[in-house]
Amino acid sequence: MQFDTEAFTRSDGPSILLIEPEQVVRSALDYILRERYQTHAFASVDDAITSSREAPDVVLVGIAILRERGEAVLEELIKVFASPKILLIAERNSDPFVQIGLERGAHGVISNPISFSSVCEAVRIALGAPVSHDGPSGLIPVRFD
Repeated sequence: MQFDTEAFTRSDGPSILLIEPEQVVRSALDYILRERYQTHAFASVDDAITSSREAPDVVLVGIAILRERGEAVLEELIKVFASPKILLIAERNSDPFVQIGLERGAHGVISNPISFSSVCEAVRIALGAPVSHDGPSGLIPVRFD
């Protein structure tokens, strides 16, 4: 079952661009974020670049995108969207593409177990909120400058 995620996004607040080729993951992340943020979900980088009307505050990129297009895709996103905070979505932190992504401009990683709280906390931190030490986080903060 597919649904139009754009119809349910908030029109105010920080803008989140979600690029994830896997429909189930993309829909789940969009569902988690759309109550708090203006979200735009896409299956490919090309669709995201051609469809986005404004520069997002945070870009979530599925690690499969790096495997498919190479790490240069992060530099392309940084250039096109005027240096947004980039968070990678990965099954595990030990994925070799995670380290490559972090070296090439990603600011952090959201990894399994992905939950409502871990995703929201990661985006909140990427937007500049202080890091909460109340419990485990699925985010590895690398640099937020």
